[in-house]
Amino acid sequence: MSRQQSDHDYNLRSMSNLMGERRKKVGDGGERSLIKTPSNASISSTGAPSSTAAAPAAASSSTGDLERAARKQFQRDVTPGFIYVLAAFSALGGFLFGYDTGVISGAMLLLKKELNLSALWQEVLISSTVAAAALCALLGGFLNGLLGRRGCILLASCFFTVGGIVLSAAPSKEVLLVGRLLVGVGLGIASMTVPVYIAEASPPHLRGQLVTVNTLFITGGQLTASLIDGAFSYLQHDGWRYMLGLSVLPAVLQFLGFLFLPESPRWLIQRGLTQKARRVLSQIRGNQNIDEEYDSIKNSIEEEEKDCGGGGRHQHGASQSRGVDVVIDSVLYAV
Repeated sequence: MSRQQSDHDYNLRSMSNLMGERRKKVGDGGERSLIKTPSNASISSTGAPSSTAAAPAAASSSTGDLERAARKQFQRDVTPGFIYVLAAFSALGGFLFGYDTGVISGAMLLLKKELNLSALWQEVLISSTVAAAALCALLGGFLNGLLGRRGCILLASCFFTVGGIVLSAAPSKEVLLVGRLLVGVGLGIASMTVPVYIAEASPPHLRGQLVTVNTLFITGGQLTASLIDGAFSYLQHDGWRYMLGLSVLPAVLQFLGFLFLPESPRWLIQRGLTQKARRVLSQIRGNQNIDEEYDSIKNSIEEEEKDCGGGGRHQHGASQSRGVDVVIDSVLYAV
């Protein structure tokens, strides 16, 4: 009896387990049927209105993209020649950097004999210009914010001119050192300001090309310095005066040119001179529409001021750091 009873209990438990598994399968199937993906017909029927509504928006977006592309292409085609003149006069600062750092190597061959220079004085005269340029870059942000890009380049041209005159007329090594220091101050200001000015005045599609013109002019200045050194190396007496004094010519040319060139539109907007900034943009962009570029510059300045929480200090620090980097890069390139 007990064995029959146990078999009966075992059969009941097995049937119960089977019924439970069937119920679970039915329940899972019901849940899957409830969340089953809609049919293709339902997708097509429900998606038709949304696709119809999205069509005008897509067409409008593509039309706007075409208009912007056409505007950019038009700007590339009608870039005024004035911007190239501006970049060339600006890059004269790079030419002077290459010339004044390169010409001293040939002039020193004559100087050490004529002025009886010791090894220490030779090192001081050669390195003083680069040292003055690096130290002057520390004031770059302040000078750019105070005087503007155009004002800084005019100031650098004055230092170049006065320094070149002092060098060509120096009666002693002490006066020669003063002239080298003056030239170094001009180099520091110009090297820090010229790339910034070209970048801020250039149209976006030419910005990279025109900024590299400054580097090209540095190389041209070094080449010209080598040619001038070779040309006047046969003058054993006062030949070095011509070598060092000829830097006055490009400095004066740059000064005269910048009397007629405009200020950076970005600096004018930073100073709140919005109407003058629009006039400058119209001058350097010709007949192009300047509203989009003006708004872009203004928005970028506002975002910078908002991010830093103290716009003036941030702009001063950023400009100063950028000036130091430019001078260091130029020094390394020249060496």
